Amino acid sequence: MTRVPARLRRMAPPRQLGARIRWLFLIFILFNLVTTVPRTLTSADAPLAWRVAAVAAALALGWWWLRGYRRGAFPLWAAPVEALALGLIGYGSHNWLITLGLLFVTVSFRGLYGTWRHALLLTVSLFATSVAAIALTEPGQLAVFLQQTAGVPPLALFTAAVAETTRRQEQAAARERVFARLGSTLVTTSDRETICRHAAEAAEELLGGLPGGWSAVTSNTPGGEAVSTVSGPVPAALLAGDISAVRVTLTLRSDKHHYGTLMLGGDVPLPADVMPSLETLAAQTVLGLRNAEHAADLRHQAFHDNLTGLANRPLLRDHLEQAAARARRGSPVALLLLDLDGFKAVNDTYGHAAGDQLLVAVSQRLRDGIRGADTAARLGGDEFAVLLDGMDAPRDAVLVAERLLASIQEPLVVAGVELTPRGSIGVAVWRDHADVDALMHDADTAMYAAKTAGKSRVAVAA
Repeated sequence: MTRVPARLRRMAPPRQLGARIRWLFLIFILFNLVTTVPRTLTSADAPLAWRVAAVAAALALGWWWLRGYRRGAFPLWAAPVEALALGLIGYGSHNWLITLGLLFVTVSFRGLYGTWRHALLLTVSLFATSVAAIALTEPGQLAVFLQQTAGVPPLALFTAAVAETTRRQEQAAARERVFARLGSTLVTTSDRETICRHAAEAAEELLGGLPGGWSAVTSNTPGGEAVSTVSGPVPAALLAGDISAVRVTLTLRSDKHHYGTLMLGGDVPLPADVMPSLETLAAQTVLGLRNAEHAADLRHQAFHDNLTGLANRPLLRDHLEQAAARARRGSPVALLLLDLDGFKAVNDTYGHAAGDQLLVAVSQRLRDGIRGADTAARLGGDEFAVLLDGMDAPRDAVLVAERLLASIQEPLVVAGVELTPRGSIGVAVWRDHADVDALMHDADTAMYAAKTAGKSRVAVAA
């Protein structure tokens, strides 16, 4: 199948209503230019040099309109230049009907681009040069021409109104697509950085090509708010903390939490009609951040002990599986199992609240006594585990266990009573175990060996 060149594909009928209207008027105006060329060349009333100049002006206008259509815009200064070219065509053709036709189709097509100001400047410029061309070539037809052009001002107003209406519809459709993409992101991710990045990109897109438009999202830090995500040409001064370039600030806050700030700016003031969309985006972002926070809480609750905040059994097992994979490649791994001695007596004597305080205190001592790469977990009741990952030597596991036991057995005050916790620790070092269950079994056996040997000590699996 023959591939259609990219330039021709860009000229195919578009799907959006406003773009399709511009495409139809482009075809109409190009058709008029094409039919103008032979009529101008065969005109016997004008000198050949002027006819050639008129044809060149028609071809130049055709190229210029094709270029503007593909780019979707025409500069303001182009209106007087196009009017001069149209006047040259009228003068070179010596045919007021050609001038009249081109005036109408040009106002129709070019009125679809730009603002009311553009439409007014274009209409006045085209009308003035057309009248001048006819006054110089066919002054007897000027009155008829003026009668026929009575509809030009209403046509200019109509096309400008169509352009404004379709522009707003396209902007509304574009904003709906932005919200749809952001909504999909919020549904499929609970990562805060991803949400903020997509929010910043969506905010910049809502600016609709504003010159120099940019957006940024700040996050709370211990030192205050700092820019965490940017989209667009964000000023370097903003990244350094200077907010003088910020034109709009929207706070990302829920009822109970302040997540940060959405900031926007550009080389020109932001359009007023974009503010409702930005406010909606900010609210949508807050909802996504709040859901992400809830999801993080749920994940934490699913894999951590509610009382102590330590990892629970499922999370410990997951970390064990990962550590076992590294151990098979030569990285030493050890598992410590700790059981408090005499914990039932604490519950029976001082109550379960005192027992919970003791468990929390022991958990904190375990947490303080290990590295960040290690994992402390509560397996249930008064049983704890510590996974030591990436030790320099297996012997280090015993030293860590002895240090932890000494820390745990420091006296503390629980329910107004001074207690001295006691515990027994079993140590198992990975030695080509079949799986993590075998390692846990060895550590459990060692722990009971420590209890049998007199408690408050460390035992190592054989």
